[in-house]
Amino acid sequence: MIVPKPKVGIIACSGENLVEGTITRVATRIVVEKLRPNYTTILCQPLFMAGDITKGGGSEREFARKHKTITVEGCNEKCAKLAVEKYSAPAAATIFVSDIMKEHPELKPNKPSDIGEDGLKLAELLAEEIAKKVDELYFS
Repeated sequence: MIVPKPKVGIIACSGENLVEGTITRVATRIVVEKLRPNYTTILCQPLFMAGDITKGGGSEREFARKHKTITVEGCNEKCAKLAVEKYSAPAAATIFVSDIMKEHPELKPNKPSDIGEDGLKLAELLAEEIAKKVDELYFS
């Protein structure tokens, strides 16, 4: 009997007031839905923080405690990373959207509610970086 490997968890920034937060969430969806659907799962940061077992927060924390988890940060506050470290275990990796934005200063996202074409391109570039890290963690 072949036992499948556990998926890699991804927990993105939940900052609704930051365009960077929106980009992290779009990138995470791209990874989970298109780039690495068989190897990843999304962990909900607000649910993770609440930790209400009846709503699933307890299982989110348990997943991050037992399995490799990537945090994707929209700013230097590192909310996702700090939450994972506080309630579960150290994150296997942390990726910052600001690193991608520095590499591509020509791309200017619009606003949190409408990231525009440039924001979508940044999300795609960020998703590629997340996917590389997923490969490294899943296949190692």
